[in-house]
Amino acid sequence: MPKAKKKKNSSFQTTITKSVFLYGRPNKEKLVILQQMQNSYTALINRDIDLLEKNPDIVLQLVKNDKKDPQMRKLEKAIRPEGINSAFCQNAFDAAVVQVSGRLNNIRLDLLSEGRGIFAQSKVLFAMSVMGCSKQKMEETMRQIEGMFYEDCTKTLHEMSEKEFSDLQLEFQERYATKSLEYRVPKLRFVSVPLDLRLMKIEQSTDTKMPYVIIITNPLKTRQRITIPLDTSGHFLHKIQNNKMAGMVLMQIRKGNLRIGWSYDSTRQQPATTNCIGVDTGISDCFHTSDGRAIGSMSPVIDFYHEEVEPAFAELANLRNKKRKIKHFLRKHNLPEDVRRSLIKKMDHLERMIQTAKAPYRKKRCYYARLDHEIKKSVTTYVDSISKDTLTAIEKLDIKEFNKSRKVNGMFSTFARGKLQRKLMEALNQKGCDFFEVAPD
Repeated sequence: MPKAKKKKNSSFQTTITKSVFLYGRPNKEKLVILQQMQNSYTALINRDIDLLEKNPDIVLQLVKNDKKDPQMRKLEKAIRPEGINSAFCQNAFDAAVVQVSGRLNNIRLDLLSEGRGIFAQSKVLFAMSVMGCSKQKMEETMRQIEGMFYEDCTKTLHEMSEKEFSDLQLEFQERYATKSLEYRVPKLRFVSVPLDLRLMKIEQSTDTKMPYVIIITNPLKTRQRITIPLDTSGHFLHKIQNNKMAGMVLMQIRKGNLRIGWSYDSTRQQPATTNCIGVDTGISDCFHTSDGRAIGSMSPVIDFYHEEVEPAFAELANLRNKKRKIKHFLRKHNLPEDVRRSLIKKMDHLERMIQTAKAPYRKKRCYYARLDHEIKKSVTTYVDSISKDTLTAIEKLDIKEFNKSRKVNGMFSTFARGKLQRKLMEALNQKGCDFFEVAPD
């Protein structure tokens, strides 16, 4: 079985990205235009997601999240609607690629945890397996890529018999189809609209009391620009004046008001420390410090997962297994026509039950909400209790990347511990407190 993907090393970051927010109150006419922009952008992303999912020729680019590939750019131009700004369409297409790529990568990591070998380890072989490429074509592709890993993949493929390759690919396709049902195709309801220099311009205001104005080009109508005054707090105003701001902003309509998110990079020095506290990330206690403090508890949240979420998904998996057994039985046996029709109807009924099952996903969302609440409370309690000259020593979790699926992590408690530790490191970095990870004995 392939080795788990280990957690990346983390340490104090001297450069972090922060955001400031500016707010505007557009009149009714301008508000309608901005809402149309936001709705059109969301619809464009969902349309592009559907088109990308149905295109079998670009699976490799999607798995690699390669938005700048010539074939991807050619496709984006081919499906670009007439009468809509090209920059607006490109941003929507890139956002759709990110969504589809994330789904495919989650499926790949799940298959990797199940021991699918090089066909899940290598993104290239994973994509070629999805596309149904031959063994010979896979070998030729691997030979063209430099690196020891790809040489090992080529050797493994070469030593594999045609029958063994065919059986492995058949198993891969069945598991991929199952995972594709588990990870539904993304459908976005509400997204912020990215506006780069081709679509907007922010200037200091000269005719209003507001400090800034934003000039937005309407991507849905030629040669139409709208100007909206923007206000912000004194703190954000100071940050804007003292930092080099990004060339892209995020636009969002909230309760009839315009919100503009503008990011910048903040550079800081490594803080000097005078004392050190060790923090153990656990489950019974969220944090147990070297000075004897126990902060928070993850046990009730994990118990909810084991008692509510796991059984719900077990029932869903049972339905999928029943459907798979019937499909296998139909393929392997020569049955009378009336029996085949009866079994096909049963498969259709099981498929409807699978597609309409909402309880498992509702319970999973509830678990995430409880987990986030407990993590936020525990992290805030610890960070508020230390001074900036405190060095925090954290045990390094030797686990897979914790923002993946349940099966990839082996145990869902590992997911909870990993997320808890990541939030702690982010909070320490934001406050300017130094930390480092210590490998366990």
